[in-house]
Amino acid sequence: MIEIYEDTSLTPIKVAKMSGYLDWSSQPSMFKRYPHFLFRYKYGEKEVLRVVELSRMITSRTTIGAKPYNQLSVPSAGNLHPIELYVQIRGLKGVLSGLYHVDAGESEIVLIREIASDGVEPYVGLSKRLSGMIFIVSVVPFRSQWKYGERSLRYCYLDMGHQVGAIGASLKLHERHMTILSDFDQTVLNEFMGFKGEEFVGAVLSCGELGDKNVKTFKQNVMHVSPTDYSELDGTVVNNIAKSEILKSDVFQLSCSLSETDILNRRSTRFFDSDGLSKNKLESLMKLLHIHSYPISSYSVVLRDNHMKAGIYLDNKLIKEGMFAENMIGLLLDQSFIKYADVITVITSKYFSANKLIQAGVLVHNFYMEAEVAKYGFSGIGAFYDKKLQSFLGIDDYILYISAVGEEKK
Repeated sequence: MIEIYEDTSLTPIKVAKMSGYLDWSSQPSMFKRYPHFLFRYKYGEKEVLRVVELSRMITSRTTIGAKPYNQLSVPSAGNLHPIELYVQIRGLKGVLSGLYHVDAGESEIVLIREIASDGVEPYVGLSKRLSGMIFIVSVVPFRSQWKYGERSLRYCYLDMGHQVGAIGASLKLHERHMTILSDFDQTVLNEFMGFKGEEFVGAVLSCGELGDKNVKTFKQNVMHVSPTDYSELDGTVVNNIAKSEILKSDVFQLSCSLSETDILNRRSTRFFDSDGLSKNKLESLMKLLHIHSYPISSYSVVLRDNHMKAGIYLDNKLIKEGMFAENMIGLLLDQSFIKYADVITVITSKYFSANKLIQAGVLVHNFYMEAEVAKYGFSGIGAFYDKKLQSFLGIDDYILYISAVGEEKK
């Protein structure tokens, strides 16, 4: 994936070419729709399904320029949402056992295949029936590629990480444990799910108990339903995603205690208060931002001298002193909203892969949850001048994701 990092890196020339007119009336549909005749549960109909609903749901509906604008419990680059979510449910009281599609757009959980002695388990590396839930997270590249071109590959996997993080947050709220499943052939699973090269599995997670009973494969694949109303797929992006690995590594665990309100209120901050964070909040934040595991690291650029020296920090230690707010604005494509942020965090890795991008997305999603609980402003940033930022930090590591943190302006 090293070549992909090079090919998807942003430069001023690339950004200039991408900044032309975009016809939003041609945006592909954001939500996959299975046929109306399939059985479904409405959100709120079954309390035991709340853990699924909170993993992916619309939390804000508005209209911009006569076009619906929906915000979800899961953030997405450009609000394009190139992710779909499926869940197999078995042995949940009052719920038909089966494989479901989570249709956030219609606030429904749609049954696409009933199960009994069969199930999705053999396709995800399990030989016994799992009593509980198996989540399948897929990516629909065209939704993001339509706007971002080759760079969309990164955003697809960062969004995938956010979705995994959102599932983890909902499970934590409901005091359940999440397990990553990866010992299976994703090509076979893609074929079974009826994706037909328009959609690709990126992560599979389970929550429940394995029993003693064997499980059979299905006699036929799931019906094919196109995830967008039209498609003009870029071969390079799709081929790279088709060849990429799924999530295989452990993800960073959420440490704070959550409420349902915290999940529903998550938003990206676009206005930071010029007064900045209090000393206690800043110190707690710096400790949080530097909890990480090799090979992922996080550099924090403290932008003001309020309570600690401004400069670049690694492992919570100052490695370069200076006032770098204007530098960071330039390196982040002149996104001036960060001017009054307190800290810019840059997540890096010795390796660049779909797996690492998903991990970074999970980590930033957890930061969102921590920020909501601690009541400070937070925003994930996926657009930056890669090489220039590496040079500014003096590193060869790959840059995965960036976030801005500060006191949110009320």
